[in-house]
Amino acid sequence: MRYHLERSTLALLVTVSLIFAPTTQAGVQTISDGAEQQESKEEKKFREQQEKRQKQEQERKEREEKARVQEMRKYQKLSDFAQDEYNRNPEFRDEVDKAYLDLQAQHALQAYQINTTRTSELIYPESEDQTFKIRRVLYDNPWVQDYVNRVGQRLVPPDSDKLYAFKVVYHPIPYAYTLSTGTVLISTGMISLLDNEAQLAYVLAHELAHVYKDHWKLKVMMLLAEEEYNKRQEKKRVLWSAVLAAAGAGIGAAVKGAEGTSIGAVVGLLAGYAVGSFFNRKIGIDWESAQENEADDFALRATLEMSYDAQEVTRLYQAMQQVARFDERVQLGFLGHHARLRERTEQVNKMLQGPLQGRYQELLKAGKLIGTTPEYSQVMAELKRDNGIEAYNFDMFEMARRNLQQAVSLRSDDSRAAFYYGRVLQQVGRTKEESEMANQYLLRAIQLDAPRQGIAEAHLQRALLLMNKTDPASRAEAIQALKDYLSTYQKIQLEGVLNGGGLPPNVGVIYDFMRLMGEKSWKPTPTNCLRFSTCLTSQAISVTATSASQQEAPKPVPTQSNTTPTTKSAPTSQRPGTKGSRP
Repeated sequence: MRYHLERSTLALLVTVSLIFAPTTQAGVQTISDGAEQQESKEEKKFREQQEKRQKQEQERKEREEKARVQEMRKYQKLSDFAQDEYNRNPEFRDEVDKAYLDLQAQHALQAYQINTTRTSELIYPESEDQTFKIRRVLYDNPWVQDYVNRVGQRLVPPDSDKLYAFKVVYHPIPYAYTLSTGTVLISTGMISLLDNEAQLAYVLAHELAHVYKDHWKLKVMMLLAEEEYNKRQEKKRVLWSAVLAAAGAGIGAAVKGAEGTSIGAVVGLLAGYAVGSFFNRKIGIDWESAQENEADDFALRATLEMSYDAQEVTRLYQAMQQVARFDERVQLGFLGHHARLRERTEQVNKMLQGPLQGRYQELLKAGKLIGTTPEYSQVMAELKRDNGIEAYNFDMFEMARRNLQQAVSLRSDDSRAAFYYGRVLQQVGRTKEESEMANQYLLRAIQLDAPRQGIAEAHLQRALLLMNKTDPASRAEAIQALKDYLSTYQKIQLEGVLNGGGLPPNVGVIYDFMRLMGEKSWKPTPTNCLRFSTCLTSQAISVTATSASQQEAPKPVPTQSNTTPTTKSAPTSQRPGTKGSRP
C-alpha cells in the first residue's frame, strides 16, 4: 500500500511539472527577453559605436600596411633599376659619383662647422619640407659625448667598412640626423626624453643605418635614375600603342577589308593605350618614409642583437606621443607627426610578434635583456638638467619641467638643477602651493650654491616670491635676499675681472665632475692675483666703486692661498641659456 502511494505521489508530481513546465519556461524566457531588451536599449548604441570604431581602426591598419608594402616595393624596384643602371652605364655612373662627391663635400663642411663652432648657429634639418631651423652646436659635456659615442660604436655591424662618430648637439627639439661622412648627430632634446640605454641604442642604430645602408648615395642615385626610368616608361607606352594599333588594323583588314582596317586600328589603338598606360605609370617615392622604415627595421634588429630590450622602443614612442600632446614642437624632429609615431609603434609590435619573437623570447628567458645601466643614470642627470634649461629658454615649459624634475630626482645636490626647477615652477605656477614649492627649490639652490656662490639670480627670484607676502617676516627675508643678490652678483663680477677670462666655457661642467667625486667648494686662484700688484689694482676697482670720494690707495691685502680660493668663472657664464651658462 505504501509502495502504491509513493508511486501515485511521484506520478502526480511528474504530471504537475509537465503541466506547469511550459508556463515556467515561458516565464523565464519572458524575463530573459525583457533583460535582453533592457540591455539592448541601454547598450546597443554604445556597442554599435564600438564596433564601428573597431572596424574603422582595422581598415586603417590594413590600408596603412598595404601602402607601406607598396611603397617598399616601389622603392626596391627603383633601387634595383638604379643599381643596374649604375653598373652598366658609365655615363650614369660618372654623373652619380660626381653628385655624391659634391654632397660629401657639403657634409664635410657641415661637420667641420659643427666641430669648431662654439656659438649658436641655425641651419635646416634633413627634411626639406620642414619649416623650422635647427641650431647645431656640440653639447659641451665631454662625459656625455664619450658615453653616447661608446654606445653607438657597439652597435656598428662587424662587416661595416665605414667609420662612424656619434655626437650630441645642444637643442631642445628631439631630433637625430646623419651625415654621409658617418657622423651621427643626436640632440639633447631627443636624449632627454629617453628613459634608458636601450632606447638610446635604438635611436643611434636607426641613424647608423642610414650610413650603413648607403642611403645618402642611394638618394642621389635614385633621384637621377627616376628621371631615366620615367623616360623609358614613356617610350614603352608609345611603342606599345603603335604596335597594337598596327596589329589591330591588320586583323581588321584581314576580316573586313578596307572598312575593317580603320575599325581594327581604333580597337588596336585603345588596346595600345591601355597597355601603354601601364608602362606610363611614373614611379614616385616618399624617400623619407621608405628609408626611415628600412632604418627602423635595422635598428630593431641591431639593438636586439646587442641584447637590448626591444620592448623599450614602443615605450619610447608612447612617451613621445604623450609629451607631444603638451607641446607639438616635440614632433618636429626625429619621430615626426603623431600619425608616424603610431605607424612606427605598430610596426615594432608586428616585428616582435613575428620574425623577432623567437630571439626576444630566448633572451627574455635567459635573463639577458638590457634595459639600462648605472652609467646611464649618472650621465643623463646633467644632460636632462641642461636640456631643461635650454627648453626653458625656448618656452618649452612642459619639457623643461619634465627634464628638471628628473634632474633634481637623480641629483639632489645639484644647485643649478634646483635653481632652474624652482624657476620653471615660479614661471608657470598658478597656485599658492606651486609658488611655495618654487620658493623651496630656490632656497635649496642657494644652500647648495653656498660653497661657490655662483648663482646670484636665485636670491633675486626668491625675493620676488617673498615680496608677494604681507607678513613682516617675509618682507624682512625679501630685503635680505635682495642684499644677497647684489653682494653675490658683485662678487661674481669682481672674480671675473680678477680671473681675466682664463677659465674654459664649460667650467660649470668641470665643477659638476668635481662635485660627483666629493669636491664641492674648490675654485682656482685668479690668475691675475698671482701677481700682487695686479691683484691690488683689481681690488682697488671695487673699493673705488663703493666709495668714489675716497682718494687714498687701499691698504695692501695679502694674496689668498690655494687652500681658500674665492674665484669662479667669468661673468658671462651667468647668463641663462648661453653655452657658457654654468651658474
